[in-house]
Amino acid sequence: MTAPDYTLTTDRLRLELLKPGDAEALWPFVSDPAVSELMSWEAHTSMEETVAFLAAVDVSFKAGRAVSWGIYLEGKIIGVFSVISIHRKHRLLTYDKAELAYWIGPEYQGKGYMTEAGGKVLDFAFRKLGLHKIYVGFHEGNKGSKGLIERLKFRYSHTEKEAFSKNNQWVDVPYYEMLEKEYFELYK
Repeated sequence: MTAPDYTLTTDRLRLELLKPGDAEALWPFVSDPAVSELMSWEAHTSMEETVAFLAAVDVSFKAGRAVSWGIYLEGKIIGVFSVISIHRKHRLLTYDKAELAYWIGPEYQGKGYMTEAGGKVLDFAFRKLGLHKIYVGFHEGNKGSKGLIERLKFRYSHTEKEAFSKNNQWVDVPYYEMLEKEYFELYK
């Protein structure tokens, strides 16, 4: 089996694997507290932090634990879409599941870019990565993320009460999921 081509395209976007040289292009977004407010990470305070983030992304990719794409519009990165926490097997058990993670710059929100990118990432995850299940959660109250998940046709699973604490505040996380068979029924 040949390695998949990780470059994805839509009518308006190009998704390319994040690479160490992307730190400068990501900096305006990852250093913006408005972008990280409802994310699991804090705004970066130094370029070194962004470089370290990209190094960790590379390690996770090479270990088969994650795939992270920069979303390009007209040659410029505007966001990130990732398949993270890829879990294949544990002893005799097969999981073949992963989680979605994503963000987009505020000025690009509400224009359908994430729905376009998400559709391509889902297709890649099920067809090329051979995943059985993809799940996604979001900070309760993040209407943009909830809307994206619903547009991508994920099924609500459950809400984890006080799933984590960020800035000394416990956050509930609604989770949605999609099975491989559901994907192929929805997107024939």
